[in-house]
Formats: sequence, structure tokens, C-alpha cells
Amino acid sequence: MTSLTQYSAILEQYQEIAQSTGEMLTAAQAGDWDTALLHGQLYCEQVERLRHAEPASPLDEAGRSMKYDLLVRILENDAMTRDLALPQLARLGELLGRMKRQQTLLSAYGNQASDQ
Repeated sequence: MTSLTQYSAILEQYQEIAQSTGEMLTAAQAGDWDTALLHGQLYCEQVERLRHAEPASPLDEAGRSMKYDLLVRILENDAMTRDLALPQLARLGELLGRMKRQQTLLSAYGNQASDQ
């Protein structure tokens, strides 16, 4: 039987990731996208570190259960953050499209107005 303490470092990393995604979600819910992005970056860095630290041998039942619960929480936080971000990204895309059209019109008609 594998000791849970043997995997405490790995499970602690999952806990840290869950905390980061929770903070990312809280910031997104508050509309603080700068902070949400900072936590998102930390989340990506933590996942990359975890990828290199994952043990080759499997966790015991208690470890798997803890890991499962943390993964569910991480994925739920990530999904809820994305749900909040998608309308903001669509709005930003629309604004950028309008700005591009205005620049095109200004470029096309602005030169004609200065020629007259």
C-alpha cells in the first residue's frame, strides 16, 4: 500500500492549482480581468510544473480520491471562468472589428477630404 504522505507533494500541487483557479474565478466574477489573467498565467505555470513532477507509480485509493476531487474543482473553476470570459471576448472582438472598419473608412475617405 502506497503512503499518502509519499504523494503529499503532488497532491499539494493539485491543491495549489485548485486555489489558483478559484482565485481566477473570483477575479473574473468581480470583472477584474487583469487579476484573472495573472491567476490564469500562474495556473498554466503550475500545471507545467506538475506535468514534470507526476510520479510514475499510481496513487492509493485515498490519494486517487483526493486527486479526483481536486481535478473536479479545478475543471469546474476553469469552466466557470471561461463562461464569464467568453462574452467579454466576443465584446472585445466586436469592438476591434468596429475600430478596424473605422480605420478603413478613415483611410479611404480621410485622404479624399484632405485632397479637396
